[in-house]
Amino acid sequence: MNSSALCSLVMALCLVMVSYSPMAANASGEQGLAEKICTESLEDKEGCLLLLKQADPKIAKAKSFEDLAQATLEWALAKSKDGQAFLKSLAQIDKNPAIAKCANFDYDGVVASFKSALEGFKDDPQTASYDAKVAGDGPTGCDRSLASANINNPAITDSY
Repeated sequence: MNSSALCSLVMALCLVMVSYSPMAANASGEQGLAEKICTESLEDKEGCLLLLKQADPKIAKAKSFEDLAQATLEWALAKSKDGQAFLKSLAQIDKNPAIAKCANFDYDGVVASFKSALEGFKDDPQTASYDAKVAGDGPTGCDRSLASANINNPAITDSY
C-alpha cells in the first residue's frame, strides 16, 4: 500500500472515530471496535481491514473510543516518522530535489499534523480530526512532486 493510501485510511479512521464516537463507545461483541468502524462506516472496508492487520495490535484490541484514537494516532505518528526517515535517507543517496521536498517539507507537515492530533484529541477532538485530515496533504503533495519529476520508484510508492 503506498504512503498516500496509508495516510488516507488512517485519516478516514480518525475522522470516523470523532464523528461516530457514541457508536464506538457502545460497540461490543465479537467484532473489535476498529473493525466495526471499518465495516460499518468506511467506503474502503477491505483496505481498512487490511490496514488493521498490519497496524499496531493495540488498535485492533481497543475497547473504547479514547483507546482507539490514542493507538491509531500513535501508530500514524510512528509510521509518518518512519516514512520521513526513509525519504530522507533516499534523498541523500538520490540527490533529487523532488525526493528532498517530500522528505523535508511534505513529511514535516505529516509528522507535525499527527503529533498535533495526538496531543489534542482528548481536549479538542474536532481539531484533532482536522489535524489528522491535514496529515494527508503531505503524501498527496509528495506524490504530485514525484510525478512531476517523473520519478517512479517502487521503494517509495510500495513501501506500505
